[in-house]
Order: sequence, then C-alpha cells, then structure tokens
Amino acid sequence: MVKKLTAKLWISSLLPLLFCGGMAAVFLGMFGPAALQALQGHEPELARTQSMSNIYGFSVLGLFFLAIAVFVVIRMLTHSVGKYVRDYLAQNSAVTQQQLESDFDASEHIGNNLWIGRQWTFCYDMNHIPVENGKIVLVYSEMHRVKQNVTYYICLGLVDGTVEKAPVKKHDITHINEVYARYSHILVGNNPEYQHLFKNDRNALLDIKYRNNRA
Repeated sequence: MVKKLTAKLWISSLLPLLFCGGMAAVFLGMFGPAALQALQGHEPELARTQSMSNIYGFSVLGLFFLAIAVFVVIRMLTHSVGKYVRDYLAQNSAVTQQQLESDFDASEHIGNNLWIGRQWTFCYDMNHIPVENGKIVLVYSEMHRVKQNVTYYICLGLVDGTVEKAPVKKHDITHINEVYARYSHILVGNNPEYQHLFKNDRNALLDIKYRNNRA
C-alpha cells in the first residue's frame, strides 16, 4: 500500500519537477556562469551579446525554478505517505498495518489518486492517510477556476469539522458519490443546506443520518 501510493505520488509530481528542473538547468546553464563572473568583478564574455540586466534576471529566474523543484522534493520527503501512515497507526493502536493493507487491496480504485475501501479511504493528495470512512459525515464536490483552468475536488467532511480534499476528474465525481452513498451514515451531494449545517451547526447535521446510522 505505502509503496504503491508513494510511487503514484512521485509519478504525479514528475511533470512539474521535470519542468522546473529543466527551466532551472536552461537559465542557469546559459546565464549562471556569466552572472557569477560579474559578481566576482570580471566582465563576462556573454555581456558582449546580452545586457547585464538580462544575465542577472535570467539567472535569478533559474534560481527561482530550482528553488521550487527543491521545495517540492523536500516536501514530498518530509510529508511522505509512509509518515502519514505511521502517524495514523501511532494514534490508533488498535489498528494494524495488515488491516490497512487488506482494506487497501480490496478497495475500489477511482481515477488516479483515490482508493475507497470498506473501512478507510486512501488518497496521497489528502492531508491524512488513511481517512476513516466511519468518521465521514458529508461528501460533496467543489470546482475551482483559475482563468481557463478548472480543477474539481471531492471533499470529505469529517465528524470533527475538518475537511479532507482531493483533486479528481469531473467524470469521476458521480461514481465517487455512488460509492459513498452505500454508507448509511454519510450524506452525499452538493446540498447547500448540508454544507451550511456542517460549517455552522454540525450537531444538527449529525442528527440527520450520522448518529442514527453510524455502526
């Protein structure tokens, strides 16, 4: 489970890492040595064809892309799937690694990043791995638009008031909702009243289904 989720996580990050790494290599390779020579008080040969503002500017841009790539790698190492799972097991001593593995193996894989098991939901894009299905109160979706780019999220509202989100494909949302609708204690759908109660009167929301149907 951990190995598979970790591999999926790195694969999903491969494209932005390659882009940032490639841009850093291009800009620093072309302008970095000249900028370094100038900082040491020498006139770089590249200054004959490029202005110093271009040399410094593109060097800084290269460092910016390099910093992003390094940040992504460090974050993935310090917020790894294995760490999240170990933290969960440490906080839930009655749960074993084998139970998680068995539930993951029998789970329904939807899209690229979501596995819904009988007892847990596994997703490397969420802030916690795994998420207990028994603590899910409300499932709904959100759409975020930045200019022409639209990203859809599945949102799991938990009994403690927190929300776990993961990016999903639009065409997978109906299927995801159908799977969670099988659980008698979970409210499913973009009902504005449910979302309002979740944020402002969670006790009233819990009385609708969760408290009467929670196994």
